[in-house]
Amino acid sequence: MFSRISFAKTANMPIDQVTISFLDPYQSSGPLVISPRFDDSLSFLTQWLTAHRSYVESQMLLHGAVLIRGFQINDAPDFEKAIMALQPNLSDSYRGTSPRSVFAGTKYTFSAADVPVNYPIA
Repeated sequence: MFSRISFAKTANMPIDQVTISFLDPYQSSGPLVISPRFDDSLSFLTQWLTAHRSYVESQMLLHGAVLIRGFQINDAPDFEKAIMALQPNLSDSYRGTSPRSVFAGTKYTFSAADVPVNYPIA
């Protein structure tokens, strides 16, 4: 089932410190899921993502998405710390058509859309 997933070890941070699976356990395609194996702390996650950045990026290209689940990400600033570990060169400019707001305590984490829930977004 995991024949297309290559595993690597990066300086004191083995890749197998997390669980790597597929969203649909009966298929070896679609989004890859990264979840805690032993340590679900934000600190561990940021260290792991930094150590395995190229692996995670290659899996995003291969599978279309990587879901990070089950870690202690409790608010927008936590989310931003995790994502900055994976992509330290984020942009804070938004060029879309839907109005969005930056979340308090962050620079790169925006709302999905600042419109009423019944408002159609094209």
